[in-house]
Amino acid sequence: MLTIEILGQTFTFKTDVNRAEAQSVADYVLESVDQARAQCAGNTLNPDKRAILVLTALNIANEFFDLKKRHQRLLEDIGQRSGNLLHTLESQLGLS
Repeated sequence: MLTIEILGQTFTFKTDVNRAEAQSVADYVLESVDQARAQCAGNTLNPDKRAILVLTALNIANEFFDLKKRHQRLLEDIGQRSGNLLHTLESQLGLS
């Protein structure tokens, strides 16, 4: 079980991963909420909790999609380099 407090509300979760990993995820979410709260504070004196949570979700989703694009580019680069290496090896060994 893992218990965290977000914006004054306590949540308890059952987790299938080890406690340290779950705590790392929870800490990341809490850090993201703090960043979103700071973003909202620049726009209003008393930011709404829902607005903070929506902004948190959007920020995390944006990070996810950025990492997903970077991962895809990395896979394409590895595929291209592997193909070039295979072509070079085949030509050096007279297999082409």
